[in-house]
Amino acid sequence: MIRINLIPPEYIAKINRKVVIAKVVLGVIVAAITILLVSSWHFGRSKRIELRLVDLEAEMKILQKDVDRVKEIEKQIAEVQKYLDSINSINKGRFVYTRFLQDLISDLPSTLWFTGVNTTLSGSVVGVSMGVNSNSAYDLAYWINSLETSGPYKDVTIGGIAVTETEMGKRFTVPVTMKYTYK
Repeated sequence: MIRINLIPPEYIAKINRKVVIAKVVLGVIVAAITILLVSSWHFGRSKRIELRLVDLEAEMKILQKDVDRVKEIEKQIAEVQKYLDSINSINKGRFVYTRFLQDLISDLPSTLWFTGVNTTLSGSVVGVSMGVNSNSAYDLAYWINSLETSGPYKDVTIGGIAVTETEMGKRFTVPVTMKYTYK
């Protein structure tokens, strides 16, 4: 079968040119619409972000007032704490001897008594040297053991024990030195 093309080639070239132009125009239109859509999306997103930023800045101004109040309160707390610390430092040394004497006689058996108590204060540590008399060797040993094992007393040392006869029986006299730590 023979085909005869009766359409002139210039006409086909003209149609092909129009198709190419139409494809190019369509491509440009699609690209422009895509660019327009993407740009409008970015523009809307930037506006939403700006509105969110304005809201957050307004909230930050409100919260900044609270932060400033908290900082002011913290300063006041620090001042009060300094005041309390200074009072505590004054009071700490004030009751050393009272507390020492209370602790010293709290476990003192009735058969013991002191002939003299000498103290030296160094910070919160009281150096003590004293003479102790006792009518009972057992009570003396119990009391010295109590000093050595209790918390506030350290370096408990006893000197030579002197035993004398009295009308009430034997009297034990001993020098004791130790360190008392005030807590």
